[in-house]
Amino acid sequence: MIPTEEIQEKLNEFHQLKEQGGLIAEMALSIATRAADLVIEHHASSGGYLREAVQLICEIAASQDQMVARAGIDALFPLLVERLNDSFNPANCRLYDQLFTQVIEFCRHLPAGQQIDEGLKRFGLMHGADLLRRKAEILNPTPQLVTAASFTLIKRVLLLSRVTIGADVAVTSAIIAKLRIALPQAEFVILGSRKLSELYGGDARIRIREIAYERGGSLISRLNSWLQVVEAVNEERKGLKEDEFWVIDPDSRLTQLGLLPLIENDRNYFFFESRSYQGDDNSKSIGQLAADWAGQLIGNYDSVFPFVALPIAHQEFGEAVIRAIRNPQSIIRNRIVAISFGVGGNHSKRVSGKFEEQLIHYLLPDSKLILDKGASAAEREHINHIVARIRAQGQFVIEINDGNNAAITEQDWIEADVVTWDGSIGVFAGLIAASDEYIGYDSAGQHIAAALGVPALTVFVNSNNAKFAERWRPFGNGHIETINVEAGTLAKGTELANGVLSRIVVLRRDKQHS
Repeated sequence: MIPTEEIQEKLNEFHQLKEQGGLIAEMALSIATRAADLVIEHHASSGGYLREAVQLICEIAASQDQMVARAGIDALFPLLVERLNDSFNPANCRLYDQLFTQVIEFCRHLPAGQQIDEGLKRFGLMHGADLLRRKAEILNPTPQLVTAASFTLIKRVLLLSRVTIGADVAVTSAIIAKLRIALPQAEFVILGSRKLSELYGGDARIRIREIAYERGGSLISRLNSWLQVVEAVNEERKGLKEDEFWVIDPDSRLTQLGLLPLIENDRNYFFFESRSYQGDDNSKSIGQLAADWAGQLIGNYDSVFPFVALPIAHQEFGEAVIRAIRNPQSIIRNRIVAISFGVGGNHSKRVSGKFEEQLIHYLLPDSKLILDKGASAAEREHINHIVARIRAQGQFVIEINDGNNAAITEQDWIEADVVTWDGSIGVFAGLIAASDEYIGYDSAGQHIAAALGVPALTVFVNSNNAKFAERWRPFGNGHIETINVEAGTLAKGTELANGVLSRIVVLRRDKQHS
């Protein structure tokens, strides 16, 4: 069937079910999923754009029925938007711009989208074509806007968060690391989650201004976050002349990857499209590319790495815990390995519980473990199950959080085989910093470990393509290993654990030779 005919059938089916009151979430997800697939398939085969398919997904995502709307959101973001952007393909970046411009246009004309519409009009963006025209312009900034003579004038650099902690460490901090070389007087303000204060509160030149972005929210709530950012940018630039501030957008979801404006005429706005930027080497990680892009902006090509600047309290807590569990009389189990099986809510990044338990089993004979309980109730429940299995096998586990560590005796610390942490990302970063190694899935922990220079091993699972794992591998000045797991091998927990162990051997050997 011709894609346009099939999508028309899906539209008719959706409208009929809606009118009859028979539209349920499962049916909506099926229709929206097929629409998302058709958008990508049609573009891949012909370069065409199925506007009707995107309209259908938008209508489902805007449903008054929250369960039906969730089906549309799931089709739009994980199945379509993330799938396109995770490919790191320039053609898919252009397709994203086209389809999400349509999403913005759809939302601005909803009753609940009035503020979004008014905000766009204030920037002179009356139609979708205006958004696309502006996006094309910010991809090619005029060279004369940035000169070495202007660097000493910059008093404040506003950086948009990438929304996820790991991406902010990998990308946003790499840009700061480069820019702070050329901008000695500048304060760096990250507009994002307050959790970033736990990772950068130790740097006097960095300030976090909280902006909430509902990753699980509705279409309107996600776009409304942009209005908060516009207001924050306007407040942060008060009292500053036009040549005294910059706005850096590292491909942030807060602007829907550069489609939504923040300042008039974009004179002081610089956009890093991380999905299509290649620099001088297409095989580089996204952190390396971010540093390269910032280097081009200021004309400085010195090497820099992503970094974290932990508050002293987090550093001292991590050092105290690691010092307490090390046994100075033991030469067999004096290695401390920090582990996170967190996946940021994306369970396709996990191998299996069997693999995780097998890996712990293989590590325990020569290591003591710090095991993070994650950031959600589901991750905490999963780790609790693993801990119960560890205890049943005779291992001594200490579970610590923000309030109970003072009650643990010195002897308990020494005898511990595994210490779990249930609390803030900043304290876990302090534990990673004091550990000898870090192991985890593709999530925030890998980028934190790399930024701290701690030897790290990342397990990539079910990446959309090889380029995704290549781009998102950790970048730092420590020893880094990665292993990519194909979908067909997920059940082979023992075999995979052995593969990971072989990479750990390489990690430890390289450290010894450095």
